[in-house]
Amino acid sequence: MHPSALLYALSLIPGIGSKTLRDLVTHFGSAEALWSADEKTLLAVKGLGPKTVAAILSGRTSLSPEKEWEKIRAQGVDVLAFTDEKYPRLLKEIPDAPAILYVRGNYDWIDRPMIAIVGSRKFTQYGEQAAYRFATDLARAGYIVVSGLAFGIDSIAHKAVLDASGVTLAVLGSGVDDTSLSPRSHLSLAKAVMNAGTLIAEYPPGTIATEGTFPARNRIMAGMCLGTLVIEAAEKSGTLITARMALDYNREVFAVPGSIFSPVSLGTNALIKAGAKIVTSVQDILEEFPLPEKPIIAPSDAASPKNTHLSEREELILKILSHEPLHVDKIIKATRLETSSAIATLSLLEIQGLVKNIGGMHYIRI
Repeated sequence: MHPSALLYALSLIPGIGSKTLRDLVTHFGSAEALWSADEKTLLAVKGLGPKTVAAILSGRTSLSPEKEWEKIRAQGVDVLAFTDEKYPRLLKEIPDAPAILYVRGNYDWIDRPMIAIVGSRKFTQYGEQAAYRFATDLARAGYIVVSGLAFGIDSIAHKAVLDASGVTLAVLGSGVDDTSLSPRSHLSLAKAVMNAGTLIAEYPPGTIATEGTFPARNRIMAGMCLGTLVIEAAEKSGTLITARMALDYNREVFAVPGSIFSPVSLGTNALIKAGAKIVTSVQDILEEFPLPEKPIIAPSDAASPKNTHLSEREELILKILSHEPLHVDKIIKATRLETSSAIATLSLLEIQGLVKNIGGMHYIRI
């Protein structure tokens, strides 16, 4: 029987919450000892009432750990108990760590540093560029980027990591099964994340996301990562909950500064005033958490055209592009290229991942 099967079976007993389960396993020393404890021994545990004891005794009679384990594994879902060696080390340190995590994908990420990227669902063009750049550079440096698969900054961060062939992890406020995934429009993105990393949740398959499940989800992101990067957040944004939790867990909080006139920058600017580290490039994060021994691609090299065999026209266009959007008409005027030649060159640069059309024939350098 799998070492986590007993603990998983215990988690299925109604009335046995995550904290109670962790406390009981810690008290008895193992899930095996808890499973075999008699009524008298259970009743002697401080804070464990008769109803809970009755539920445990009844659950042990009706549940078969082996069968329950086979059922969950048949759904393509892995279970990580907090006693499992694969359970995220940093997450285990927080006082309200989940007793059970449900996982889908490749979760061979335990010994690699993780940074969470969170932000507003209603993002600006600036926020999109910042999220894409930071996620790309962190992934290329060898970090795992963690986010929540939500609309806005979350999904941009996941997509950027995937584009960079990096590893990303999505923490959900629902079950990890296809039916429960939210938002439904992100099902294909979730599948891509699974192929490159992991979907993770503390809720069993079949659990639909609600307003109450997201704050709980946020604590997992904050707890399992070395630091949390906030990119655009309104003054009373839910994103700030993750930042506050990261601070509570003694984790680093980074914030990208924004315009004083932008409503979605009020939260990030307030974080900076309160002591969050202001970041304008990935190097600001790497100063706090040095690169792994063998980075995948150093961020400075990843964005440098010198590593690419560029034509004269490509170099000409790259010289005038920056992170500020520039319309194709202005590009043509500045480079004095023929319209057809400029558009063809921009298309080639986009294929190489050096520029991006952000809409309306406006281009930026990436």
